[in-house]
Amino acid sequence: MNLLKRTFAAAIPLLAFHAFAIPGVKAAVPDQSGQFVYYKDSTFTRDSYIGIIFYDDTTYGLRYYAPSTDSQPEIDMQDFITIDGNEERDAIELTGERFEPFPQTQEETDVANYLHDFVYELFPRRKNAGDVAEKRSVSDTYEQFGGRVSLEFDPVIPILNLSRITTSDGKIALEAVTGGRLSSSTDTSFSSFKGFPKDVPAGKKEKIKKGKKNDILVENDGLKSLSVSLDTSWEQKSSATWMLGDYAAQSVVALMLPAEKKGAFIRSLILGRDHTYPNWTKMRISESGGSTKIEQEFLFPESASVKRDFKKIVPLGNDATGIFALTVNENAYKNNKKYFDKIISSYDVK
Repeated sequence: MNLLKRTFAAAIPLLAFHAFAIPGVKAAVPDQSGQFVYYKDSTFTRDSYIGIIFYDDTTYGLRYYAPSTDSQPEIDMQDFITIDGNEERDAIELTGERFEPFPQTQEETDVANYLHDFVYELFPRRKNAGDVAEKRSVSDTYEQFGGRVSLEFDPVIPILNLSRITTSDGKIALEAVTGGRLSSSTDTSFSSFKGFPKDVPAGKKEKIKKGKKNDILVENDGLKSLSVSLDTSWEQKSSATWMLGDYAAQSVVALMLPAEKKGAFIRSLILGRDHTYPNWTKMRISESGGSTKIEQEFLFPESASVKRDFKKIVPLGNDATGIFALTVNENAYKNNKKYFDKIISSYDVK
């Protein structure tokens, strides 16, 4: 057995919150500068994405992207806006705007109007939705989407907290598909997103060579301990990290996480960084016995690859929290699903 000692000498600082994104909205999970979300609008005749990024209380960026088709050129347009931050206003008022590129054609003008409608329609609807401390749906009339719709909200989604809009006949009209946070002023992750490819290279079919059983126990002085069952094929890289060649990485850590910060922490786990994009249409978040499980896929456009990501958040008492994390190349996971699922099922608190 591999036995490690760990202490909580000091709390790990979590997140430096900026403010609430929309004037008059007291979000359960405060937004941070540089956080963004992308929606897929299925009411267009071709794939169309609209992104919104939060810079500060009154400054946002919007982007419309549609890939080229056999008969239509690519459209990539951004709109940087400032709004009146008066919380008492029922309507949104733009106080500044800059398009990149500036609309020249009728189609580009239509896109500019669409971006305006996105702000004018959805910002007030989010404010009218009130408290979104947990998932909830609001019925509303939205002519752009054909009349009566259901707006589904989720506090872990940045800025608008909007996860999808469903029409009266059950069709998804607008859906949050990915999100992230910029790491610096030169990070182009927001402006680089171009949707998810329909096919990702499968790669070689390789079967993992399993070694002898090697149970890992991470002990915490005076607190519960974390355990996971690996095997000797995994190489320990640090006190809390193990690698399985180029296939996978496994970590077990503990930190101080007050209950009121949990929502923000979960949001930080589901956002992409540095040009990686989680596919939220395939994300699963579940709660059981106080623990939270997160499963999602991350797209790495530069290498045209996908990684499967699993996390389990376990309360240890007195605001201490254990985090299990496993990241696996998608092809390795598909070809060795039972092997990796057994590791995930071994996560335990002693």
